[in-house]
Amino acid sequence: MNPIGDNEKLRARIILVACGIIWRGRELLIAQRKPDSRLEPLKWEFPGGKIEFSENPASALKREIKEELNFEIEAGDIFCVSSHNYQPTPKKVSHVLMLAYSCAYRKGTPEARDVHDFRWVTVEKLDEYDFAAADHVIVNKLRNIYARPDLHPGGPEVPLERVLSDRDCPVGELKREVNRFVAERDWEQFHSPKNLSMSIAIEAAELMEHFQWLTVSEARFLTRTPEKYDQVIQEIADIAIYLLSFCHTMNVDLSAAISRKLKLNREKYPLEKFWGKHTT
Repeated sequence: MNPIGDNEKLRARIILVACGIIWRGRELLIAQRKPDSRLEPLKWEFPGGKIEFSENPASALKREIKEELNFEIEAGDIFCVSSHNYQPTPKKVSHVLMLAYSCAYRKGTPEARDVHDFRWVTVEKLDEYDFAAADHVIVNKLRNIYARPDLHPGGPEVPLERVLSDRDCPVGELKREVNRFVAERDWEQFHSPKNLSMSIAIEAAELMEHFQWLTVSEARFLTRTPEKYDQVIQEIADIAIYLLSFCHTMNVDLSAAISRKLKLNREKYPLEKFWGKHTT
C-alpha cells in the first residue's frame, strides 16, 4: 500500500519477474528495452520477463531468454531480489518483484529478437549504461562483489608492446608473437615435436585439474570466481602457446588443418544423424 494525497491509499499490482545475470567468461549480457516499451523505453536491463501463473521461475527465465534473444542458458541460484514501484499515473502503481538468477551461457548465438539491442560487458563497464530502475540493486551488488579494475578483460594485464585480441589478430600473427618470445630466449633448441607434444598434454591435464571434482553446473559457474577464472585462462594460454609452437616446429598451417578437419567431420557426422546427439 502506498500513501497519496489526503491519506488515500494506493493498491499496487505485484508483478513477479525473473531476470538473468548471464555470464560468459568474465563478461555478462545486458539487453536494451525496445523504444515502444511501456516502462522506461531504451533503458538497459538484465534480460528476462514476467513469470506466468504456476510457472517455475527458473523455467520462465529460460523461456524468456529464448523468446527475446534466441539462445539457451543454465539458471543457477538466485543472486539477489529487487523490489521497485513503478507509478506511470498518479493513481496507478505497479510493484515489480524481480528474482535475479546467476546464469551461465549454454548454447546458441544471441540475437535481438524481442529487445532493441544487447551487449556482452564486464562488471567494470556497467556504469556506462543507463539501467532501468529495478536493475540498480543488481548492478550495485555485482559491482561490490565482482568489480576488478586491476584485471584486463582477458586476464591479468601484461607488459606487451600491443595487447592482442581475437577480434583482430590472425592466427599467423599470433604464431609470430609466440615464436618471437621463444627465439628471444634461445629456446628453439628444446622445442622438438616430442617435447612440445608432451607439454601440450601436461598443460591440458593442469586445466582439467581445475574442474576435477566439480559438477557440470558448477563448472559453468566457475567464472564467477575471478581468481579461479584467471588460473583457467593462464592454463588455456599455456596450451595454446605450446600448440602454436608445435605447429611452427612441424610446419603445420593451423587454420588450413582446422578447415580440412571440419570438412571431414561434417561428412562423418551429418546433421540428420547427429543433431543434438554425440553418439550413434
